[in-house]
Amino acid sequence: MDQDTHHDPVEPDSDTDGSSLYSDSLDNASYTTSVTSSVLDYQYENGRRYHSYHEGEYVLPNDEREQDRLDLSHHIYLMLLKGELLKAPVKDPKRVLDLGTGTGLWAIEYADTNPNAQVIGIDLSAIQPSWVPPNCRFEIDDFEQPWSYSKPFDYIHGREMEGSIRDHDLLFKQAFDNLNPNGWLEMASFDVNTYSDDGTHLKATNLMISIKHMHESSRMFGKDMTSSPSWKERMVKAGFVNVKEDVYKLPQSPWPKDPKLKELGRYHQLNMLEAMPIYTYALFSRVLGWTRSEIEGLLAGIRMELRDTSYHLYTNLRVVYGQKPEGPVTA
Repeated sequence: MDQDTHHDPVEPDSDTDGSSLYSDSLDNASYTTSVTSSVLDYQYENGRRYHSYHEGEYVLPNDEREQDRLDLSHHIYLMLLKGELLKAPVKDPKRVLDLGTGTGLWAIEYADTNPNAQVIGIDLSAIQPSWVPPNCRFEIDDFEQPWSYSKPFDYIHGREMEGSIRDHDLLFKQAFDNLNPNGWLEMASFDVNTYSDDGTHLKATNLMISIKHMHESSRMFGKDMTSSPSWKERMVKAGFVNVKEDVYKLPQSPWPKDPKLKELGRYHQLNMLEAMPIYTYALFSRVLGWTRSEIEGLLAGIRMELRDTSYHLYTNLRVVYGQKPEGPVTA
């Protein structure tokens, strides 16, 4: 593992009694809301709205509630990365591509802070704001289809794409082929998993069951949710050099003693409470054939476990980035 990997044990807060620090005020907090396109048809399932372009390729909804969660996730990234939008040492990029841009918040902020760069964000859903920096634009596109860009990029960015990729080697090859020499590819994702340093995650039985079935159903669906640990090796295979992998601990509830980690845990607890229903409903009902009552029973147990700070749960944020070498590439 690289030098920047953060793997020291996290001390739990002895002042907590195992009850949740989850706040209803956080649940109602309003984050940046994107303007949705009214000209597209959408699909509806279990009371949530899904994309219609290449229907079914992305298992999560695209409605306003999910947009708020995506923007919350962006805030968690900024906290973990100490305000930085990226880890790769990109210098003076002229063209930047954001894969699966979602609400477009990352692309907008990157365009704002890099006015000399042309930033393109692509997604299956047109949920991005209409008011954007002049050097930023959004397109509806599927990054797993053949790329047809007229000019290469200096930096390609992808975030939270675990479970959204059918062919990782093809994606990394297309990214490699569409980069200028010395250009960078960066991929980042939370692990779809839960860990602890003291074994308490094993007591969160509902969460462990749900993760097991998420991994199983995502493989059956064809978009594996356990792929991110292989990204570094796959980037090297695609021809990238100077490949780095940074791993950060992300608490899944506000159990740590450290104030910054506790705050991260509060935000990610909300993220988890919002994310678990949409991940389970889409995959468990479509792929595994679970009934609504079976899913709701599991989710009720998960909510209790995420609110119990005697479980010292965390996941990993994994950031992998590599550079296209200068000059001709030899086989």
